[in-house]
Amino acid sequence: MLKALLFRAIPLAALALSTTSALAFAEDSVAINTSTEVAADGSSMLAAAAANTPTAATPIDTEHWTNYGFTITAPSSMWPMLELLHAEKFDWELASAAQRPTPLLWANLPQGAYGQYSPKQNVVKLSLVLQNESVEVATAFLAHELTHLNDDLNGRLGDMTGDVCYAAETRAFVNEANFWLMVVGPRGKATSDHIENQENMKMHAFVGNSEYADLVLRTTASYIKQCGN
Repeated sequence: MLKALLFRAIPLAALALSTTSALAFAEDSVAINTSTEVAADGSSMLAAAAANTPTAATPIDTEHWTNYGFTITAPSSMWPMLELLHAEKFDWELASAAQRPTPLLWANLPQGAYGQYSPKQNVVKLSLVLQNESVEVATAFLAHELTHLNDDLNGRLGDMTGDVCYAAETRAFVNEANFWLMVVGPRGKATSDHIENQENMKMHAFVGNSEYADLVLRTTASYIKQCGN
């Protein structure tokens, strides 16, 4: 049974996580470069919490979203995403962004990298590419990265290696997939957009199946590079 599951995981990893080569790390093509960061969903450039190589400072937007009792530093172009997280009961993620606080911003990430949480810089970045995508898909990547932030605030990231790293990425992908399910429904979104189609694939594969998500990550080259064997 496990052998059959592994054979299913390999092609899914290639399709859903590697077509942009960064679902995981910039999610992650960034991971190639980053002993310093973890990227998003293709999401997760989680800059490793223990990274000791500083990265160039990124200008922080000074706009603040202040609805529902939260104060979050983010450009006004991201505010519809924060509203959507609230509408879908992801207030725990909004609370994480407000707690430290941690600024959210748009950034020029490596090709295929859609998001990044950097513990060292205390910032969540989303790719400028997502400005041309739907609010729903951009918010799915934000949900992934805010999962990493929440884990960091709760001491669950450690040095982001080995099983701790895979567990953190699994939680982020499952939350991302659950969010997509909530906004588009169980059949996924009828779309010709390749990023949204990747979200459909992740939703069908990962919702209610965190063990499978973990197996996919452990058989995806970019995550093996990020997390180790």
